[in-house]
Amino acid sequence: MAKVSQKQQRDKIRSYNYHFFYPMSDVPVIGIDLGTTFCVVATIDEMRKPVILKNSDGKNITPSVIAFTPNRIVFGDEAKGLQSLGDESIAAFFKSKMGDRSFYLEFYGKRYDAITLSGLLLGKLKADAGAVLGKLVSKAVITVPAYFNNFQREATVQAGKLAGLDVLRIINEPTAAAISYGIDRRRGDQTLLVYDLGGGTFDVTLIRSTAGSIRVIATDGDHQLGGKDWDGRIMKQVVDQFKEEFGGDPLSDVETLNDLLIQCENAKKTLSQANNARIKIIFDGNKGSYTVTREQFDEMTTDLLERTKTLCNAVLTVSKMSWQDIDGVLLVGGSTRMPQIAATVEQMSGKGVIHGINVDEAVAIGAAIQAEIDLESNVSARLTGQTATSAFAGRKTIQDVTSHSLGMIAENTDRSKYINAIILSRNSTIPGKETRPLTFRTSATKDLEMDVYLLQGENDSPGDCAILGKYVFSNIMHEKEGKVVLEITYNYDKNGIVSVSGVQQSTGKPLVMRVEPVPDDMSWIYESPRNRRGADVGHVSVIIAVDCSGSMSGTPMREAKKAAKAFLEKIDLSHFSVGIMAVADRTKMLVDLSQNAVEIEKGIDSLSRCYSVGGGNDGQPFTDAKNRLNSLEGAKFLIVLADGQWSHENYAISEAKQCHAASIGVIAIGFGHANKNFLQQVASCDENALFTDLSKLGESFSTIAQVLTQSSGGQGRIFAKS
Repeated sequence: MAKVSQKQQRDKIRSYNYHFFYPMSDVPVIGIDLGTTFCVVATIDEMRKPVILKNSDGKNITPSVIAFTPNRIVFGDEAKGLQSLGDESIAAFFKSKMGDRSFYLEFYGKRYDAITLSGLLLGKLKADAGAVLGKLVSKAVITVPAYFNNFQREATVQAGKLAGLDVLRIINEPTAAAISYGIDRRRGDQTLLVYDLGGGTFDVTLIRSTAGSIRVIATDGDHQLGGKDWDGRIMKQVVDQFKEEFGGDPLSDVETLNDLLIQCENAKKTLSQANNARIKIIFDGNKGSYTVTREQFDEMTTDLLERTKTLCNAVLTVSKMSWQDIDGVLLVGGSTRMPQIAATVEQMSGKGVIHGINVDEAVAIGAAIQAEIDLESNVSARLTGQTATSAFAGRKTIQDVTSHSLGMIAENTDRSKYINAIILSRNSTIPGKETRPLTFRTSATKDLEMDVYLLQGENDSPGDCAILGKYVFSNIMHEKEGKVVLEITYNYDKNGIVSVSGVQQSTGKPLVMRVEPVPDDMSWIYESPRNRRGADVGHVSVIIAVDCSGSMSGTPMREAKKAAKAFLEKIDLSHFSVGIMAVADRTKMLVDLSQNAVEIEKGIDSLSRCYSVGGGNDGQPFTDAKNRLNSLEGAKFLIVLADGQWSHENYAISEAKQCHAASIGVIAIGFGHANKNFLQQVASCDENALFTDLSKLGESFSTIAQVLTQSSGGQGRIFAKS
């Protein structure tokens, strides 16, 4: 076979790029903004430009409304027209129910859940796009609110499949808008806040845009807040006025309700241009006419604006930024056309809003650009084995983040309640994964299976989080000690969808896993773990005390932080609590005993900022650790890290012996100028006094974590005086 040169490969890619849709691609790709209130579809034309594809009515926007009749299903403007006439067989705002297994509507004896309804709507958008392009459409990128959880994202993919679409990717709406804003523009490096207020959802996303990349820093949002809430305030005011004037409830009549929904939405749009709008209500033989002024409208929706401001400030806080660090605010979503939005953003940020994009179309255009990049990369990889460079002059690499933390149901330190042990934090880069060990009791006479309940959310209480699934691991081999360590991996893919896998640590063999429905009765998560039968693996409490004196500055502290994080990665947080302590002239607890990996990692990161505990070495951790650990059940350990001699070694040794007497295992690790004799005297046994090179510090901490995990839980103390 003739060898293909790199130049020939590049020429092949260029040829492919030039003919991307015509004639090289038999099937065009599209980007779909699947909105709560309306949808938009875009693609890349033969001139390599993003364009909006009109629907069968010749319009750029398709209302997300479906009407069911005895003979056919109608969509968009026609369905919305039937809604305004009082037709009861209408489905609208169903996007907000994506992932809700209990939601369904029934029309003419058939049930439709949110996935099916979205699939029907996507099928209509697909057909209209195909009619414009003159080709069958089968591949698409679909956008979702950034704050959609795993259930909602999976449901969106399923809806695409029902419509006959190969969903190349799910992309967050604010990220798609940023892609649209960045294409063919050379604006230099910018930090942007994307304020995305759609018909039914609100997202706020902080983005860093450079010449070659768009990187999402952090995101937050509320998928129950959108333009429909502004409509609802208008409706409440005029309905209250009607009740006061005539009595009776107009909302009790479906025809009147549907008419009011349309009128109030139109009134909101009118108030974006005029100072007042009128609404008529005809109900039960009475007719009322009411005026809503812009001033009234702004006043009645102040609290809704405050909710968006709170989320904007939260994103800045978690990113450790202020408004002074932001170069501009990009408004996205049709609801941002309300004058109060721009006024609030300008007042809040101290900057004018960014103009230059169509707030209705930007998301679909960004999705189309991403679809082209994904398809181009896939085809080029098949042709050459290499990833192509896009023909777009403004092509940027996209780096998004997770919208929610991943955790598991775990027992707290004293086994008094169940908690959410966070494993992978919100705003982590995607794709991304985290592997954690789990300890499990085994029996030689029973089938070995372990249940893992995966949580999505930031709340400490499992009941306030989404329980993604019950993951049952089997094919676990019994080990003679009666306990095994399983390594469970949690993975966020490029769509922000979660997958789980596991291996048995001792064998390295993958475990068989099945996903079971979450039981209807999960009331046990509100009870004490002590009340539940089952094998108790035992709880382990560990305090890591790090020398923060002046000699630790620079490389030693960086390596100490890496080592502490290596320890964190190797422990079973469902049965471990970890605290972080700084030691210099005195001690300071940076993180109390916690099972939240995010909080523990923050404590580790803050070690290098512990100037408040002094730059000397007069302090010692043993007294404080003993006071914190002494009353706890289960195995207890103090890991001490130092690189030099302490000022009051004899006193520290006597306090360390008090820890030994209280059954607190002390592991002393030293490097540099640490006193080896001192390490041996404070450690629980000679084997627990470890002197190492700075380069091997992470390896030492990892080994300790593995031994603690494998030996914890009532099998006798390890690292303890004999």
